Amino acid sequence: IDKDKFILVCADSTGHGVPGAFMSMIGTALLQDIITRKKIFKPSQILVELDRQIFATLNQNQEVEAANDGMDIVVCEFNLKTRHLVFASAMRPVILIIDGEQQYIRGNRSAVGGESASEKFFNDQEYYLREGDLIYLFSDGYPDQFGGHGSKKMKISRLRILIEEIKSLPMPEQYVRMKDFFYEWKGDNEQIDDVLFMGIKL
Repeated sequence: IDKDKFILVCADSTGHGVPGAFMSMIGTALLQDIITRKKIFKPSQILVELDRQIFATLNQNQEVEAANDGMDIVVCEFNLKTRHLVFASAMRPVILIIDGEQQYIRGNRSAVGGESASEKFFNDQEYYLREGDLIYLFSDGYPDQFGGHGSKKMKISRLRILIEEIKSLPMPEQYVRMKDFFYEWKGDNEQIDDVLFMGIKL
């Protein structure tokens, strides 16, 4: 946006294969247009506009395989000068480490795109962070992976424990721990989904 502000997006298409790739291409192009050309920077408004445009784009071409697919997405606006974080989330939680304490924030229970729904609602959540605080954004591919003893789903609870264990480590070490834990958990099981995991330290 300017030298002190930037927009960060963590998104995951609900479709797989070609429809999922198609949705990713559409979503990326629309986000670029919404933010750079239309100059919409408020996260909740970005999601509302993205939802509207995805539905309009796919509704024009009903034979497209991705017509009923959507996106789970978090849009964050950071002010680096004030450490002010504003985010809006569609179907994805956000984990914050504020002053050493973990906070788990649920997203709005509406996806972007997919079926049109008049009751869809996206709201902004705001936090003033301090130096050293952390933000974790992730798709469902990480906590939904099957593995461990009995090939069970990892679930958010195990992910939160892992984050608690690594939160004080330097970010490169956190990356290694996150990656190693995932593959150790997965073991010989097939990876069920794409994995996107983002960690930001202020």
